[in-house]
Amino acid sequence: MSENENKRKLPISVVRFGMGKEIQLYYDELVVTGIEEDQELRVQLEALRRLTLMPGEPTPSKLVLMADMDDDSTVILAEGMTNARDFREMLPKLTELCPDLELDPPDMAEQLRQALNNKRAWNITCYVACIMVCVLVYLLYLAVTFIGSLHH
Repeated sequence: MSENENKRKLPISVVRFGMGKEIQLYYDELVVTGIEEDQELRVQLEALRRLTLMPGEPTPSKLVLMADMDDDSTVILAEGMTNARDFREMLPKLTELCPDLELDPPDMAEQLRQALNNKRAWNITCYVACIMVCVLVYLLYLAVTFIGSLHH
């Protein structure tokens, strides 16, 4: 087996999302598996002109990844992609292999970073709010118990 065949078989980066769905980046192509049962979509990197990342409908956190090809066609690579962290890590590798690739939005990695930070901040806010509600209910219970013990 030659060195080129070894490079071909091992993906540079893999983004797993959903049940059995993943985006695999190879040296010469992008492969999306799990689109339909036992199917995969292969896109040659040299044919990629632009990658577009959009929020999904009706759930904005489930991203839609589309590719504009050099033959003026557009292919939906992934619908419902939820693994923004791994996709963000794949972007520099992809742009290194395809230096002429346009990204839409142009600061895609930065927007994904901000989205991840917003999600983390929202989760922390929710956890703190739940803890505060529990503490407030406990303090209310203690107050009612104390007032009840004074009247007896």
